Amino acid sequence: SHAPHTLPIAGDLSQIFDDLLAQARAAGMDSGRWSPPESTSAGGAKDSTTWCRRLADVAESARSGDHDMLTSDAAPIHPARIYRELHSRIDDADVVIGDGGDFVSFAGRFIEPAQPGCWLDPGPFGCLGTGPGYALGTHVARPHSHPWLLMGDGAAGFSLMDVESLVRHRVPVTMVVGNNSGWGLERHPMRFLYGYDVLADLPPVRYDDVVAALGGAGETVTEASNIGPALDRARTHDGPYLVNVLTDPEVAYPRSTTGI
Repeated sequence: SHAPHTLPIAGDLSQIFDDLLAQARAAGMDSGRWSPPESTSAGGAKDSTTWCRRLADVAESARSGDHDMLTSDAAPIHPARIYRELHSRIDDADVVIGDGGDFVSFAGRFIEPAQPGCWLDPGPFGCLGTGPGYALGTHVARPHSHPWLLMGDGAAGFSLMDVESLVRHRVPVTMVVGNNSGWGLERHPMRFLYGYDVLADLPPVRYDDVVAALGGAGETVTEASNIGPALDRARTHDGPYLVNVLTDPEVAYPRSTTGI
C-alpha cells in the first residue's frame, strides 16, 4: 500500500538528495546510510555497521553457491563460466552493456559496476537490439572508457549489422555473444509450463564472421579454457571484436518464476 507523504518536495533532485544527506549526517547516521531503527550506537546515534556487515555476509553466502557454475569446464560451455573470465578483465571505468535475455540475466547476477553509469541496458522495457547503439553512444560520451557489449544470440540477430557503424567510427568495443542457438528466455519457461517449446530454436550462426565481413574481427570459442585468451585479444583490438561463445542450450538462468 502507499504511504502518505510526510513532506512533498518539488525541486532539483541533485539538490534535494544533497540536503537529505546533510540532514542524515546531522542526525548521526553513519556515512549517510540508512540503518534499521534497532541499530543504534551507545550514544543513541544510528549505526549501520552491523546491518551492512549482515548484508555482506548474505551476499558472500550467495556467491559461494555459484562456485561450481563459475568454474565449470564443461562442454558445451556453461554461460556463467564466461562471467568468471569477464570479472577479472573489466576495469572500474569500463562500461558494460547488456543486450539479451537469458545470457544477460547472468550479467545481472555477476557483473557489479564499480561506478555509477557503468552499466547500460534497456531496463524494464526489455528491448533487444539496443546494444550496438549503446556502445556507440558510450564511445562518444566517454571516449576513455572501454565498452563491453554482452549479447545473446537472439539480440545479435536484431542489430548486428550496426557493427558497420562501429567500424566506421572506429569504436574499440569488445562484444561477447553467449550463443545457445535459441531464445533461452522463452525456451525454458515454455518447457517448464507446457513440457515442450515452440519456435525457440535459432541456427548456430558464426556471428564473429558477420562482424569480420563488416570490417571488424572476432573468433568462436568452444572450450572454457579458451574464453580468457579470446577476451584478451578482443580487449586489445583497435575496433569492434566479437567473441562468439557456444554455450550449453540446456542451461537456463536459475530463476524463481517463469516470468522475465
